[in-house]
Amino acid sequence: MAIGDRRRLFGQHGEQRAAQFLRNLGYVIVERNYRCPRGEIDLVAQDKETLVFVEVRTHRSREFGNPLASVNKRKQRQIAMTALHYLSRFQLHDHAARFDVIGIMGEGDTAQLTHVKAAFEFPTAR
Repeated sequence: MAIGDRRRLFGQHGEQRAAQFLRNLGYVIVERNYRCPRGEIDLVAQDKETLVFVEVRTHRSREFGNPLASVNKRKQRQIAMTALHYLSRFQLHDHAARFDVIGIMGEGDTAQLTHVKAAFEFPTAR
């Protein structure tokens, strides 16, 4: 199996684990891997009355740093633009929305999952 394929499967496994984690908290997964010309959002979930756009970052080791730290300002803007596209497409501008980030460090049953609710706001233009 090619390296790119292994990395994609590893990321998909992380997204599946994150989705199950959120379901266990009572969230409803509305969409997986929402794509538009502006980018992709890993998970779109409903947390009571709030629509949650979730970025999932999975790292095998600390070699590349903390997975949460990899959601930098540039990535936040991309996620926000994709979220605006989603809200517009489904006419959901009147719904409460937030951005969560889930970081997963490691592999298998020993991997540590960290969930940051409201990890960032809609970025301001700069």
